[in-house]
Amino acid sequence: MDNESIQKQCNELLKNLGVPGFIVFGFKKPENNQFGVVYSTKDTPPPVVVKCMSWALNDFSNKKL
Repeated sequence: MDNESIQKQCNELLKNLGVPGFIVFGFKKPENNQFGVVYSTKDTPPPVVVKCMSWALNDFSNKKL
């Protein structure tokens, strides 16, 4: 699957949920063992997305992996 196909499915997921929201989705590309990333937003103001992503990045960086 390519980025565009995955992006469409992410958009559909948010549409089907019927609530404002956003997702960031990372996936491994089977053809070259690299990772791709797509994101999708539905009725979510950009400042909210930035605030939530900042929180998630901070939370992730503070976890012991």
